[in-house]
This record gives sequence, C-alpha cells and structure tokens, in this order.
Amino acid sequence: MTKPLEQILKDTTGITVGIRDVITLHGDASYRTYSRAQLDDGSSVILMQMPAGKASASEEITNFTGTMQEPSFINVQRYLAGLGMPVPKILGYDEERALMILEDLGDDLMARRVEKADAETQRHWYGQALDLLVALQEKTKAAKTGDCIALKRSFDARLLNWEFDHFREYGIEARRGKEMAAADRAIFDRATRAISAQIEWMPSGFTHRDFQSRNLIISNERLHLIDFQDALIGPHVYDLTALTRDSYVVLPDALIDELVGRYAERVRRDVDEVRREYDLVTVQRKLKDAGRFVYIDRVKGNPNFLPYIPTSLGYVRAALERLPELAPLADAIAPYVPEWS
Repeated sequence: MTKPLEQILKDTTGITVGIRDVITLHGDASYRTYSRAQLDDGSSVILMQMPAGKASASEEITNFTGTMQEPSFINVQRYLAGLGMPVPKILGYDEERALMILEDLGDDLMARRVEKADAETQRHWYGQALDLLVALQEKTKAAKTGDCIALKRSFDARLLNWEFDHFREYGIEARRGKEMAAADRAIFDRATRAISAQIEWMPSGFTHRDFQSRNLIISNERLHLIDFQDALIGPHVYDLTALTRDSYVVLPDALIDELVGRYAERVRRDVDEVRREYDLVTVQRKLKDAGRFVYIDRVKGNPNFLPYIPTSLGYVRAALERLPELAPLADAIAPYVPEWS
C-alpha cells in the first residue's frame, strides 16, 4: 500500500505539519517532475519525482565505469554543499518512491530577471553568475576527489562525438527528412572528430554541464545552482559557453566579449586562447543543443524547445566565422540549415 505524502514527509524529513496543497511546477526537458508542497504552517518544500530505472539517469554516454550507490543528484549535491557552494538542501529522500524533498528556493530563475532586462541588469546578473562560476571552479579544483561521481567521468572524445552525431541524426536527418550527402557526411565526421580531439586537451575540471540562466535561481538576491546531477570533468570554458551562449537569452556581443575577457583575467589565462576554446566549444555545444531540441520534440513529445533552434544555430555560425580553418565544416552543414541562407 502506497504511503500518503504526509507520512513520507514525516518519515524522511521529520516534518509533521499537514499539506495544504501540491502545485505542479514546470520541469523543462527532464524526465524528473517537480511539485511544490505548501504546508499548513505557511512553509513549503519542493518534491522532485525521479522516474525509475534507466530514465532516471542521463541518456548520454559517459566513461564512468563504477556502480552508483545513490542518485547522482544526492552525490553531487553533497559534494558541492560540502564546499560551501549555494545549492538547495536535500531535506529527505524516499528511495522506494524515488521521491526527493528539497529546500524551496522559490521560482525566481535568473532567466526571468535577464530575458527582457536593460543592459545594466543583464550586466549585473551575468557578472554575478561569472563570479559564481569562477568560485565553483576554484573550490572544486582545491578540493579532494572523494566519492563525487562528477570527478569520475568526463567529456571524452566518445561523448563529444556522440553529441555531434546527435545533431546530425536529429538536427539534420530527422528534422529535414533526409540524410547528409556522402561527401558532406565525410567532411562533417572528419571536422567534428578533430574538434573533439582539441576539446579533450583543453584545461579541464569540474563542469556543471548546463550552467545557464534557467539553472540558476535567485533566492535572497543570491544565485543558487540547480540541475547539477550530470556534472563531470570537462573543459573550463564549457560552463562559460553555456552561460553566455544561452539558447534562451541572447546577450549583446559587447557583453559577451566583456564576460569572456573578465573570465580570462580571473583565471589568469590569455584571452585569445580562451576565446578560441570558447568558439570551439560553442560549435560543439550548440550543435548538440540544436539536435537535442528536435530529439525532445520527436522522442519526448515536447515541442517547447523548437523555437530555440535558430538561436543555437546562429551561435554556431558566428563561432565558425571566427574559425576559418573550419570553413569546410560550415560549408558541409549549410545546405541542411535553412536558417543560414
């Protein structure tokens, strides 16, 4: 017999007050679902329902070879909280129902603050996010590995190439209803594998993997990290790219240049080197995103991300224009991307 929710809260968190209402929240592209339980004493908690089995983990391949003894979210949260990073507290977990009870940080996503904001507001919050990113990289670099799953898997060539192929399969072939011509496919494969090889050699460390405006919540005017369960070892510039090449919020070029330069200064690296890495990762990340948005529509039945495909592909085109050696890749993709015509 299934336990009532109030009993689960009592058993896992010690909360004994009743539940006044449960409100379903928007969960983006994840298989996880979220709800807010409003309690009789006026407080609230977040309920994160994870699906059973394979769907509870990332669908993308990684090189982790161990056995997870607990959900990745719990594992990574414990590591980040131990470093003093601003992440939601885990109040309880019902393993039988795969139900996690989290601290309620509210609904004030950074995306809502910056999407249609004036230049000064955008500059403020993206500056705060950059500070958080640098702190994340510094603290995780100085910390011991421990048992954190994120430090036992990485963006290797296998995963990077899988993501490139994900774009070809969904962003081109599924979306356009035709395969790439053999000559274009050969150029695509050769160029993307070369990019993956370069990314593998970039300076690397703890990478959130989706460090963008919808995964940063403002609580008490302070940014908090969420959706970190797929973290791994990746290039340092990856999270910078995710933040500033956000599919949902398009920033002015001047602000992007300022943030990239500020990041390079903070981490004591040559800005031109950082910018080149940033552009290479932009090509990889945003092609993957464009394909992923089609996949989410065709496989998960969620078309809400389709409007962001042109933005993602626009980022790719801009990056390729700064990487003249990748002109053959741009030419090979162009016939299948009407947004570029």
